[in-house]
Amino acid sequence: MSVQADAGGRFLFEGVPRGVYRVSAERRGFLMGRFGTRRAGQSGGLVTLGDGGEFNGADIKMDAQSVIAGQVLDEYGEPMERAVVQAWSRPGAAGERGRAPVNMATTDDRGEFRIAGLAPGRYSVQASAGRRGFQPRNVRRAVQAGEAGKDIEESYVPTYFPGTTDAKAATPVELGIGQEFLGLSLQMQKSRVFRVRGTVTGTESRGLRVMAAPRGGGSFGSVAMSAGIQPDGGFELSGLAPGSYILTAVRGGPGTGAMARATVEVGNANVTGVQLAFGNAFKVSGTVKVEGEAAAGLGNLRVQLTNEETWYLSPSGRVNADGSFTIEGVPPDRYRFTATSLPPGLYVKSARMGNQDVTAAALDFTSGAAGRIDVVLGSQPAAVAGTVGKATTEALPGVVVLVPESRMTESPGAALAVQQRWETAVDQNGAFRIENVPPGEYRIYAFEEFDPASGYDPEFLKKFESASQKAAFGEGETKTFALKQIPGGELAP
Repeated sequence: MSVQADAGGRFLFEGVPRGVYRVSAERRGFLMGRFGTRRAGQSGGLVTLGDGGEFNGADIKMDAQSVIAGQVLDEYGEPMERAVVQAWSRPGAAGERGRAPVNMATTDDRGEFRIAGLAPGRYSVQASAGRRGFQPRNVRRAVQAGEAGKDIEESYVPTYFPGTTDAKAATPVELGIGQEFLGLSLQMQKSRVFRVRGTVTGTESRGLRVMAAPRGGGSFGSVAMSAGIQPDGGFELSGLAPGSYILTAVRGGPGTGAMARATVEVGNANVTGVQLAFGNAFKVSGTVKVEGEAAAGLGNLRVQLTNEETWYLSPSGRVNADGSFTIEGVPPDRYRFTATSLPPGLYVKSARMGNQDVTAAALDFTSGAAGRIDVVLGSQPAAVAGTVGKATTEALPGVVVLVPESRMTESPGAALAVQQRWETAVDQNGAFRIENVPPGEYRIYAFEEFDPASGYDPEFLKKFESASQKAAFGEGETKTFALKQIPGGELAP
């Protein structure tokens, strides 16, 4: 349902059926506003309506968008056309994994760019020469001792404001509500670059590409280079600056087909002889059963082996109607087993590979083929309900977060599977409910503001442990809690 607000910003939805809703507003030049938030980017609160119910307080605060604009220059101080400029959020170390640029723009013929639609916060500004996969290069003849007469290849490399190639050394741009940071000048840096040559074996080369991503980059957006594969299986990646890279070739699409992967260290010379062997990959099979007499279908249930470094290419498989599954093309590496798209009323009660419980433990497949994974889905999940007391008289609904108690012992920045974390919005009355919770021990938090990119890091959560409550659930058990909201201001860095 949608309605048009009047000149004073007032709106009215009529004839709304009973249910639970989210209310949001959009306007050109502004960030999307949601009921139950104090700043843009939050998920928003809920509105619960019964038969004949009314709610007259669904007020929405909208913030004007912030902007970063400026110019990208080449090494001679001349405008650089077609440079890709990205604004990356700066949530801190906990949010590095899986981070992605918030917004981006391409420079015009004057080297100028404008990145709009930004929320208040701290951003790193990064420029790359040309579109992804295109890096202008030049070759010069070396004159230094020991390399005289050799060709030295150089290329523009991703450069962060104010002019560094080290993301950690970037100077953040801080934006307030509706603030325009104009006149940013960023001069691209060049670096000596090298080529990586190798061969893909064990599969047909037609249609395949090899991708190189900086090791530890954490995001699909950080892919540095890609190249096609010759009919004989050969490939060449050029323009790679010194560093550690993960090379990947995928057949059949991310998460759905076979994969070959290798780690490459680029130093001060070209790298040759890299082998991406599809023959090294193996299959992981298993079964999924529902405990007890429950006759629930498995729907679109999928199982996945999540890789810490190339999570965006983690192999997965569909669970068949009889509960069997096969995950194809699993390269030797370390993984975490996860299940996604679980039907309502079911949860992962156990996942075992032989005598090993792999529900949350890492799977070490570095030596090759693995055994079967047998999964049991419990049909009597627990539930959490309750109310949240506002932190201040002006506090808005916020979010309730539930994490396993064992999470507190993990290292900072460690990945947490979706099936091991829960969050839900709070409604206008402060009420909340979380379903399908596996029995166990947890901590429960009520945040006025919460960023999933960094909020699940144990180091972050420990800061607010005194404001949380412990929660232990048995099968089919529902418990209620009265929580006090953690003010958003306490989350500021």
